[in-house]
Amino acid sequence: MHEFLAPRSRALASSAAMADVELSPKNRIQIHVDRGLCIGSGDCVDSAPGVFELDSEDKAVVIDPDGEDTDRVLEAAGNCPVTAIFVTGEDGDLYP
Repeated sequence: MHEFLAPRSRALASSAAMADVELSPKNRIQIHVDRGLCIGSGDCVDSAPGVFELDSEDKAVVIDPDGEDTDRVLEAAGNCPVTAIFVTGEDGDLYP
């Protein structure tokens, strides 16, 4: 019986955590760039220029989480050579 409680408990914990995440109005996502990991390759900017740009320190920043469709955002996150981009949606982590 306990094995059925664990997945439900994880789902409830995930739902509770999502209550604190502010999602974009259109795509319903949140994008976080870990500046400590970012090496400024610009692959995210090439993949989704409406969402990302490099700042004066050559680190990626999010300019508009709704600037491209979600598939393009996920493609851009996947193109990051150091996995510095994290995407969260209504149901939890979308990438990685």
